[in-house]
Amino acid sequence: MSETGTVVTLPRGVRVTPQRRAVTDALATIHGRFTVFELHERAQGLHRRLGLATTYRTLELLRESGAVRLLADERGPSYIRCHPGHHHHLVCVGCGVVQETELCAAPAADEIRNRHGFEPEAHDVEIYGRCARCAA
Repeated sequence: MSETGTVVTLPRGVRVTPQRRAVTDALATIHGRFTVFELHERAQGLHRRLGLATTYRTLELLRESGAVRLLADERGPSYIRCHPGHHHHLVCVGCGVVQETELCAAPAADEIRNRHGFEPEAHDVEIYGRCARCAA
């Protein structure tokens, strides 16, 4: 648990090892975007023998559950911790801040189904631009 009281949990049915606990505990203390290497370094402070592969695998489990989302831009791959419900991200290309938004421009599942015969399961939308501070 972080100093702010945020708890990051693994998906149900996943064995919680001391190494995975170190990753989730480290993640709970991170605010904003992070790289796998930044998370690994912080988690190693909690479990010295933590391997990078375990950090990657644990992060992938958290990504699949919706607890983190992958962001890819010119800075390279990074992640953001977020709630698993439907939302999108506004990513500032100036300062790198990431903000959640409930606004969604994706067409409704019925419209996709009717127009394309495609059965949608999920979608991810990140909008890249400049935050209010950088745009000023």
